[in-house]
Amino acid sequence: MDSNGSDSASRSVSRRDLLRLAGGLAAGGAAASLLPAGLITGLASSAQPAEALTCGTVPGNFGRMFPGLKKASWSLADLDLLASAVMAADDAEPTPEGQVDDEENADIDAGFTYIGQFIDHDLTFDNRPDDLITPTDPTTLANGRTPMFDLDNVYGSGPVGSPDLYQPGGVRLKLGAPLTGSPDHRSRDLPRDATGRALLGDPRDDENRIVAGVHSVFLRFHNLAVDVMRAEHPGWHDDRVLAAAQRFVRLHYQWAVLTDFLPTIVGQDMVRSVLPGFPGGARGPRLRFFNACNGMPVEFSVAAYRFGHSMVRPIYRINQAVAPRLPVFSTSMDPTQSLGGFQPSPPNFAIDWKFFFLLDGPRKVGQPQASYRFDNSLVFPLSLLPLPATGAGPASLAKRNLMRAVQLGLPSGQDVARAMGLWPLRDDQILIGKATGDPADATAITNVSHAFSGKAPLWTYVLAEATAEAFRVYNGQIHGPQRAPFRLGPVGGRIVAETFAGVMAADPSSVLNTPDFEPHRLLASNGRFGFRELIRRVTALG
Repeated sequence: MDSNGSDSASRSVSRRDLLRLAGGLAAGGAAASLLPAGLITGLASSAQPAEALTCGTVPGNFGRMFPGLKKASWSLADLDLLASAVMAADDAEPTPEGQVDDEENADIDAGFTYIGQFIDHDLTFDNRPDDLITPTDPTTLANGRTPMFDLDNVYGSGPVGSPDLYQPGGVRLKLGAPLTGSPDHRSRDLPRDATGRALLGDPRDDENRIVAGVHSVFLRFHNLAVDVMRAEHPGWHDDRVLAAAQRFVRLHYQWAVLTDFLPTIVGQDMVRSVLPGFPGGARGPRLRFFNACNGMPVEFSVAAYRFGHSMVRPIYRINQAVAPRLPVFSTSMDPTQSLGGFQPSPPNFAIDWKFFFLLDGPRKVGQPQASYRFDNSLVFPLSLLPLPATGAGPASLAKRNLMRAVQLGLPSGQDVARAMGLWPLRDDQILIGKATGDPADATAITNVSHAFSGKAPLWTYVLAEATAEAFRVYNGQIHGPQRAPFRLGPVGGRIVAETFAGVMAADPSSVLNTPDFEPHRLLASNGRFGFRELIRRVTALG
């Protein structure tokens, strides 16, 4: 067997296996088709874009959600002070397994951190040589990803434009070498060439082992969809099988984004505000600030959507076979000593997804691991970014985020809040540091530098807002117990929700413009289909 996953024993699922699985999942155990005729017919159809958009499509450049707002800027010295206060020191004594870590966000499983990263790699890519200093108009920057939830990080430019991603015949996607160590006996590394370079639509999906594991699940989901199409329609030609499989995968992915990931991150109330009829009714969004004509907003890509950086844990357990928990990045060149990517995975590094999502059974400490809280604290390994992946500049992720915001002329968080008709947070409510409740762990932003008085970077503001929604915050401290789930607040949540909804509404083939689509009942569990169900079904089948 080669590293492209072309072994005949495991590359396909037989029709008998598919029907047996369908029978096991269907009510009463009766065998059933995985693809009803109505859905097959709809795979080739496209609805018209939602009328709520100014433009029918999102241009392939970056732009601004609030083009009339003043650009905020600070000195490099002040940005250094803030970045240093945000980056946590190395934790010499991590919280032991089986004990609750006071930095954990019990409301969100750790797997959503890497689902969020995978989604980001589907939507945006600024792949230019970047000094992080030269002022740059975002409207001049090309977006290296299509501004759609179309999984171009998985499919690339298709079998003609990206033939290295596809198995011979151009229908199934290549898989990597088998991995062991988890109950998922079909687990695979990413497909790689002879040098170890991953064959991907977006190379960033090899940044760490966990996002690589998410990508590998989607490779298998596509191949499973191909097997289903061929089993149900043996007379279809390859082009039709590929198009139908891609459409099937994309619609289920988009549904999971809107009904699972988005409410987890911004809360169901914000989702209802932006998508009042979805699911189950009219699917057009209510957009107050997103305008498709302006391109992918940097307020989203450079600030609000970078909330995920605060969710990263310093160390993770990936399975029972790899005994120590491992850092997400490390300076060690030994691939077994961290979860850093850009090289073949150690053979026993299969992801056991029960450590990242609640798949089965009761929740307990560490199964699944929780994400870290939305706060202005990034764990120490994120000060060790692998520079070949990030380009020139500092290895500190906090400093990179802050410098890029100034370079691209983002407005302050307070100005965006006022533009939304909201009262902005006071300086004493904008905490820098860990949201643990310990006064020694965080301080008001103006204690870092008075240069930030009334003018916090938007990324910083979005994270502080999430903390201020979860706790009562004043006088530079958290007071009392947590009062609400950790989610993005009204500024960060609306930027993310409107961008997601607006981008999908501008795509005529998206789930928002396919009013009859619902996830297939054999992929859902108790009527629910999200990323947990997707992973559960793929690891059982494909």
